Amino acid sequence: MSPTLFSLLLKEQNLTTWEGFCVPYTATGRLLAQETNNRRLATVGLGRTTFDRWSSGTWCGRPRGEAAQILERMFGRPADVLFAPTPEMHATSVAAGPVAELVGSRWSTSRLLFPAGGPSGTWEIAGRRRLDGTSAAVRVLPVVRRGEAVNAEGLGQDDRSDLEGFLRPARRGFVVGVEERLGDLDLYVREAASARRSGRAVPQAEVLSIPSAYLLDDLTYGILWALTQLDDGLLADDHVLDSERHMIATYLSLPRSAPSRLLVDLGAVGSGWMGSAFCARHIRKQLADASEVPTFWTREQSGEEAAPWLFFKHKLDYLQALTRFHSGSTQTVRVFCLPETEVARSERYERVLLLLAIALMERLGIRVRVMPRPEYSAVDGVALVPGHRAVVANWVRVPDGALWAANSTTARGDLRTYASAFADALGNDVLAGADGPTGRLRRLAGYLDLDWVWLTSRCRALGEHGVAGLVRPRSRLLTVRALDETLLFLGNLTSDR
Repeated sequence: MSPTLFSLLLKEQNLTTWEGFCVPYTATGRLLAQETNNRRLATVGLGRTTFDRWSSGTWCGRPRGEAAQILERMFGRPADVLFAPTPEMHATSVAAGPVAELVGSRWSTSRLLFPAGGPSGTWEIAGRRRLDGTSAAVRVLPVVRRGEAVNAEGLGQDDRSDLEGFLRPARRGFVVGVEERLGDLDLYVREAASARRSGRAVPQAEVLSIPSAYLLDDLTYGILWALTQLDDGLLADDHVLDSERHMIATYLSLPRSAPSRLLVDLGAVGSGWMGSAFCARHIRKQLADASEVPTFWTREQSGEEAAPWLFFKHKLDYLQALTRFHSGSTQTVRVFCLPETEVARSERYERVLLLLAIALMERLGIRVRVMPRPEYSAVDGVALVPGHRAVVANWVRVPDGALWAANSTTARGDLRTYASAFADALGNDVLAGADGPTGRLRRLAGYLDLDWVWLTSRCRALGEHGVAGLVRPRSRLLTVRALDETLLFLGNLTSDR
């Protein structure tokens, strides 16, 4: 005979001892007594012999009266279901505790919370220095990998109904497939909305499928971590951003500007979007009549700061507009200042995001240089037309609580200062001597302590499936198109492996 559901749930929730079980059992009885005004529920006891009989997994009876009410409240199922044999339970249950421990140990910015040890809970995602954090619903279930897909097979009717209920709401949620391999756990992630739209959602089908490319590792976690925070941050500020768009046009008419964040009621992401959008338009306007090829200095130093390059729509439009300076013999150059100390303090998934942002630029024909010297971290974000004009546009690490700090100068002293910084970047370039985008990006991966073969292989697999099934933006201000193209670009680079 198969074990009872009750005995399996005790193992999942680590309540297999009489002493450990009595604590939540007694607390639930007291809570029910207050809710139902039945004082007897607060005094219901549980003997060791009774618990041993219940937990044996083979007992054919079921508790009644107040004991049954307490158990039903604790586990969310009728008593006759709790104490019935469960032939499907081994195939459809998964212990949420080990999954939460694994995610928390791998990524310090994540925490999975599963009330009462059940399969559904909350995924809390924290920012580091620039992002505010967010949360999403999460549902874990066991899966089996078969080729390029992992499938949740043999779901019972109750499990299919439960999963359908999880997928139905419009809120953001993630399904996490769990496969045990050689004593370890492999996790696969798919956004609930994607599973709901796929045509393979339960209960109409017997299988919920997740592409194996959606394996949860530093590539997929970094993307999920950044996009959910940017997306939820922009949605929270959507009304204010729409009503305050006129600010950008107003300040574009001024030669210099540094408006205070106090002018608009925006969160960190909304403020960042507005600053970034203004700076992009400011540079395009100031370079509209430029005939010489400009060079650019970029202030982003971490994956958290660089993620907007991958997702903000206006960022992609801005980079593509500047390709007018490219020809068969010329290309723009963009400098990143990435000191070793900043690299060392970044998590691996953040370094992956940083490399993806730089790969995006190389894909568009922009030659990237990396300055490692920390004293250059304070150099402005600037577009320099040598000998003519310097267009300053800062929105990353802007001092004094400003949304952005922008200027355009033709002063010779300023031009010489910026030109000197670019010359020093040329002389200290970490990527100097590397041949083409492949060589530069491979050398950058080494500088960021990322495994090149792993990175390109994972990018190729993820790019072939697309990011939207893993996590897709809801804000109209975001896109994953540039990221999908960059993943395929990286995945298809040829080099010695």
